[in-house]
Order: sequence, then C-alpha cells, then structure tokens
Amino acid sequence: MFYGCSSYIQRTVLQSISKIGEPIPPPPHMITTPVLPDAKLAVSWVGHSTVLIQIYDKIIITDPVFTNTIGMIVKRAVKSGLDPDLLTNLDFTLISHLHLDHLSYGSLDMLPKKGILVFPYGISGYVPEFGFQEVTEMRLWDTIENDSVRITAVPAQHFSGRYGLDRSWMGNSGYIGYIIEYRGIAVFFAGDTGYNSEFFKEIGRRFKIDLAIIPIAPSWGTGFGGQVHASPLGAIEIFKDVKAQFMMPIHFGTMLFGSTADPQSPLHQLNTIAASAGITDRVVGLEVGEQRIIL
Repeated sequence: MFYGCSSYIQRTVLQSISKIGEPIPPPPHMITTPVLPDAKLAVSWVGHSTVLIQIYDKIIITDPVFTNTIGMIVKRAVKSGLDPDLLTNLDFTLISHLHLDHLSYGSLDMLPKKGILVFPYGISGYVPEFGFQEVTEMRLWDTIENDSVRITAVPAQHFSGRYGLDRSWMGNSGYIGYIIEYRGIAVFFAGDTGYNSEFFKEIGRRFKIDLAIIPIAPSWGTGFGGQVHASPLGAIEIFKDVKAQFMMPIHFGTMLFGSTADPQSPLHQLNTIAASAGITDRVVGLEVGEQRIIL
C-alpha cells in the first residue's frame, strides 16, 4: 500500500521503472489565468485530483500535486497543467487523505500560505509545518466557516495509512470528502472513494449541489467498482445520489498507475454511460490544463 491509492504496487513500480529517463509529455493545455473574470463558478483541472475551484472571488484547490513523480517512483503520464507560481492567493487548500498522490509535501510547499489548509482528523502527525496562515483538522460532518465560505467534511469510502503498516492502527479515519459553499453555490469534492449508496444519498439529502467532482479510476472491479475506487458506472451513481446539477470526472489518465494502454479509457466509459442515461450535457469532462466556467 506504499502508494496509497494503487493496490497494484508491483505493476506500478515495474511500469514506472520502465519509463525512467523518458520525458514526461506536456499537458494538452496550460492554465495561464487561474482566476477567470465574471465567473460565478469555474473549475480548472490541474491533473489527477488537483482541481482549482473558483466561486466568485474565492479560490480553493484540492489535493495539490505539481511534482513529476509520486514518492519519487511513480511518474506522471502528463505534466501538471498549472505552474503554482501563478497562484498569488488561495482561500482554502483541501486535502482529502494522506496517500502520496493526494498529500504531496513538495507541492504544498509551492503554494501561497495566506489561506487555510484543511485535512481530515487523525493525520496531523503526517502534515509538517508549511507556514499556512491557519491549519484546520476536520472530523466527519464538521463545518468551518471563514469569510462567508463554508466547508463541511462529508463521508468517503476509502482507506487510510501512508506507508503500508500504518494502515493497521489508523483504522477508518483519515479520509473525507468536502462540500464547499459560498454565496448560494455548492461544490462537492469526493476525494477518493468507492461507491456507498448510504453515504452519498445522505449528502444529497443535506445539500443542494451545483457541481460534483468525482474520481472515475482506477477500478479493476465490476459494476460500481471496487471497495475503495468507484468505476465510471459507480461515479455516475454517486452523481445521481448526491443530486448534483453537473459532474466533473477526475483521478484518471494523468499518473502511471497500472495499465496506461488507453489512459482516457475511464472517460470514454463514463461518456458512454452518460449518453445512455441522457445526461451527457451534465458531464464536464476537461483535459489537463483546461478551464471551464460552469455558472
């Protein structure tokens, strides 16, 4: 479990070793203007689970990873779509869990420190002092508010531990999703999660969500996916359960986890399922470095 989100360590390590020395391709796009004018709600996909969220004048980033490797072993399939030096201000930096591809020390060090760093209860021992203006640890269903932005920690179905053995004593703590609310707009960031109808239907009951940001890979299970990662079909079910207006798929195609014969395969599957369900116009599929005004 060294890499956290990939349980297929041997395949990942061998594939990454085989790619050592090969250049990492540039992203399809590069974000040059992180803050877009006149946007009520806009998103920019930096890659993997890193999303820059703009709600009016507030800027939030999720699970920031800008480095070219994870744990100095797993390589990126495509470079980050954002130079963090362009970020002059962040209101919140949200960490969903402590796995190496979501809690990246080198990446946190690159960010502006005036905002609030938020992470799940139970992982403070894994978070060094980076100099953020404020640091907040959140338990499930906790809510914090700052300058009218309201953040709520919501359930996810994943697993804890960062280095393998520590999973045994951390139990079911240390991983959450988030609801971000500001000026009548609500965004759900799922973090990493398998499908759990009870969790997501409860989120849908409690919040009126405009945009759900949901991982769609990796999943080697069938149907809705495995225990800790939803498949594209499972992601669509999460989207339906939380009753969001729009969905943005993440966590696919940008890291060399497992097979990358077709890194866009999860997105193709998702689009096929969305088309069958008649909700294609509600799926916001971005390429790395692409930006989109949602509202």
